[in-house]
Amino acid sequence: MALLLASALPVAAQAAVTITFDDKETISSSNDFKSQLNALGLTKYSSDDVSLVLTENSIITFYLLGSESGFNDSFATISTPNLIKSENTPFQNNFGAPVSIGSGAFNAGSLAGRLNFSSVGGKPATVGDDGFGIFLTKMQKSGSSVSTFYFGYDDQIQGADNDYDDLIIKAVVTSAVPEPATWAMFLFGFAAVGGVMRAQRRKGKLSVSYG
Repeated sequence: MALLLASALPVAAQAAVTITFDDKETISSSNDFKSQLNALGLTKYSSDDVSLVLTENSIITFYLLGSESGFNDSFATISTPNLIKSENTPFQNNFGAPVSIGSGAFNAGSLAGRLNFSSVGGKPATVGDDGFGIFLTKMQKSGSSVSTFYFGYDDQIQGADNDYDDLIIKAVVTSAVPEPATWAMFLFGFAAVGGVMRAQRRKGKLSVSYG
């Protein structure tokens, strides 16, 4: 029965984000969280030439890792549900205990316009803008796909410092969201298993002997 149940359930596709970029720069020494990022293997970044493309309809979970800004900055998603996290303290280091922002469902495709930074006093930014930086490993190549990625915000309107530490976010693609056809397969599979179980119960009753 366990084998039948397993065969009735479709396997979800492996969801990931594909990161493309033109070039990488070394994380600035003015980034107040450079050592923490380096400890994660993240020594490079790219910004206004970046694209983030979700390979499947997916659930993404977000965490606030750090904040260093004189402004009231926010990170928000266009997802189901929409998420938002605001931070106005001058300095906050949560790398040791990341603060959960929440999880949202996203359709496959570009995340530009769906991962958004804004600021009271600064300038907004989304994927592909110069205020949105993606942190990378030294060996990471453009076009690579990952299930966990890190990005940061530079909220300066003029004289951008490109340190992307005004807000730093960790994102984890936790699961793929089944397509409608996949849900239909789930329902069909469970119905088939239920039918077999009922047939076995009936067969058991008919085979009782009173001899």
